[in-house]
Amino acid sequence: MVIGLVFYGRRELVRILDCYLKRNLRENGGVLDEVVFAINTDDQDDLAYLEDLLKTSPKYSKHVPQGEYDSHWWFGNWEAVSERDAVYVKIDDDVVFVEDDTISTIVNRLVDNPQYFAVSANVVNNPALSWVHNRLGVYEPYWPEMKKPVAQPPRSWRASELPAYDGPAAGPEGFDPAGSTPAPYQGHRWLPVRLWLGEAYNITTNPASTLTYDPFGPSLHNWAAGAQTHYSFLHHLEQRDTYKYKFDTWDYLYERLSINFLALRGGDILDVFPFPQSDDEDYLTRVRSKELGRRVIVDGTGLAVHFAFGPQRKAHDGHGLAWTDALDRYGAYADEKSRSGMRFVTRSFMQYEVEPTTKSYAA
Repeated sequence: MVIGLVFYGRRELVRILDCYLKRNLRENGGVLDEVVFAINTDDQDDLAYLEDLLKTSPKYSKHVPQGEYDSHWWFGNWEAVSERDAVYVKIDDDVVFVEDDTISTIVNRLVDNPQYFAVSANVVNNPALSWVHNRLGVYEPYWPEMKKPVAQPPRSWRASELPAYDGPAAGPEGFDPAGSTPAPYQGHRWLPVRLWLGEAYNITTNPASTLTYDPFGPSLHNWAAGAQTHYSFLHHLEQRDTYKYKFDTWDYLYERLSINFLALRGGDILDVFPFPQSDDEDYLTRVRSKELGRRVIVDGTGLAVHFAFGPQRKAHDGHGLAWTDALDRYGAYADEKSRSGMRFVTRSFMQYEVEPTTKSYAA
């Protein structure tokens, strides 16, 4: 059994994620037998939206944590894990793109490799992975549009429909690529620097140049780098060359990894829940995995996109990544994908029966 576990709290984001969850239900050709929304919000509008959403699929259900947990942390949502022999795919509610094969890919990788504690998707806008992606050469030159256009731009996700950036090569005057300046206006676009074939461009002046291989570095905090991350991905999505983000596996060697999109075994959660620390991410990827001698790896062949970390979203009192139109663009893409139909072809798979893995493997 494969169960999607969504850490739920924000309706405006789950409206996008819902498209990908339904596409990945087994009845639609995917691998998810069911999806559980673990609630971590008391916002009445968010809760009302979820009740309506649950009516759209018999495979959707919710879990309200019964224990008393620090609401500042999300670890109480793991209480929803109840099936020891199931594979759970933990998904943050602000995942805004999931490639069709991603869930089956990471589940296959986990099931076929009992030496792994967990398998993460190749997540775009994930602190250390953003540095990896930058080194793979996927970042395109983009800068913010500093003045609001007179006419309202049409709703579209396609980068080819954006006007070209025509300002200074090193970015708009006064704009800091390290993210210390706020967004120019709400709903602003980032515009591509369009180059002639063979023309060189100094990408080291762009926000992506600040990225580091660090779970708490600029990749987490720099909203401008997050914006360039999203607009670059949408560029490659339109060009149909997202293969440029891919690799086989990336072993974190017991270092901390953001768990935006992670497959793991139900038994590994049930054995230790409630966790001995509130920081579930640190505990699962660094502490518990090392105790068992089973590492957490990234499957580089399964892509997903995470919208924003708190520091990116809340930068400058909310005048950061949340003030771009990137979320609307992902929404437009999801709407288009929904209209194209639900069923799709994945790699062959069977009903997964996951053997308990209590054995400790050599590091």
